[in-house]
Amino acid sequence: MHGKHHIVIETGQLKYEFDIKRNITVIQGDSATGKTTLIDLLSEYTHKGNNRGIRLISDVRCDVFSGAEDRWEYELEGMKGEIVFFDEDYRFVYSKEFSEYVQKADNYFVFVTRKPLKNLPYSINEIYGIRTSGRYHFPEKIYHEFYPIYSIASEGSYSEDR
Repeated sequence: MHGKHHIVIETGQLKYEFDIKRNITVIQGDSATGKTTLIDLLSEYTHKGNNRGIRLISDVRCDVFSGAEDRWEYELEGMKGEIVFFDEDYRFVYSKEFSEYVQKADNYFVFVTRKPLKNLPYSINEIYGIRTSGRYHFPEKIYHEFYPIYSIASEGSYSEDR
């Protein structure tokens, strides 16, 4: 799978809108910024469709990994050409075997984690936080967008954008 994929997931109260550009994307951030809510919405949509008032717009299938820790390879074999989201609960994502699998797979992977993924070769440009934008105001829809945690400050150096 190649190229940029624009994703919108929304309910009556929340909206997430972001682009996934590379095979590995990392979402980091403090508690209560919307990371787990994003995963929960995607998971609920995957299992129940838009019957729950959740709308997903994407040119490729998005799925949340919810398989067994010891059967991750088997579980992922059924996912081809998808964007697969992982919450930080899975220890296998830190293994060398998983890193080798990701580098060969025809999927994009999005990791919601606070820990560094030392075995995965991801770009510093693909580490994001989630912020709530002023586009909508309570009690209307709350708009969430990704922002890069690091950006190029000057040629050859990076700065933290928090």
